[in-house]
Amino acid sequence: MNCLYCEEKILCDDAVIPENNGKAAMHVNCEMRGVIGSVAHLERRCSCFVPGSTESDPPGMTRREAADAAVTLWRQQEKSRLGE
Repeated sequence: MNCLYCEEKILCDDAVIPENNGKAAMHVNCEMRGVIGSVAHLERRCSCFVPGSTESDPPGMTRREAADAAVTLWRQQEKSRLGE
């Protein structure tokens, strides 16, 4: 089975979010990327914050790598926000 977001194969040791129909799933970080946005969004460089910006996922990364990068940044930002 492949991830609905990144389309990479889901391996037995991958953390996944199953879909209701049981025939589709996403890696946890791919699912989170859909909620928290791209690295550029988290850094407020995307078109949500900068009119006309085309910034999104880091260039040269696969969709899964970009999802992992976004989740890593989000976690760092949350730790900072919470004073940890």
